[in-house]
Amino acid sequence: MEFVIKIYDRPEAAELRDVHRKAHLDYLKSFDDATRFAGPFLTDDGKLELGSFRILDLPDRAAAEEHVANEPFIIEGIQERPSVHRWRATVPHSWRDCPRREGNLQFYVHALDKTGNDIRKTLHEEHVAYLTEHGDSVMVRGPLVTDDGETRNGSVLLLDFPGIEAARAFWAEEPYNKAGLYESVEFYAWRFGRVFDRFKTTA
Repeated sequence: MEFVIKIYDRPEAAELRDVHRKAHLDYLKSFDDATRFAGPFLTDDGKLELGSFRILDLPDRAAAEEHVANEPFIIEGIQERPSVHRWRATVPHSWRDCPRREGNLQFYVHALDKTGNDIRKTLHEEHVAYLTEHGDSVMVRGPLVTDDGETRNGSVLLLDFPGIEAARAFWAEEPYNKAGLYESVEFYAWRFGRVFDRFKTTA
């Protein structure tokens, strides 16, 4: 099962992040085989880390929650408010083989659906066509789902664009977003974690 994990930094813990960074990176490295993507989400200018985002392939929710509980940044009080969502890859890339162009920046979208609407059903084909058209700029995408895997209730994407204006313009025209499917949308600059940035970009 794949899980999206999002954890926010405590604003006052920036200095502690540097103190415990090695333990954090060593911990992430121990999950290398299970990791699709991992890295910090950032302020729009990319200068300040706001938290951690990762996609892991784990046996079940209990394993995902144990992963969070044993995260050194959680143990040391650097991070808080973890969320764990089951997720299903529509495009099965990982940090090892995803589309990425030299000089581009990366962005993270985490959107939760409004309840009681049929937008997913009515705009599904348009949604798929739009994301397929922009496939070179979408590193990975897929729906958040309930733990039984039966109901889609959100979307997570990692994007690769020349800058934030281009990424936001892409997202503004995404059919689900444009039609008002989402109750909440978080859009962040993002970068690959230090232990998951070991491949070359394409020209």
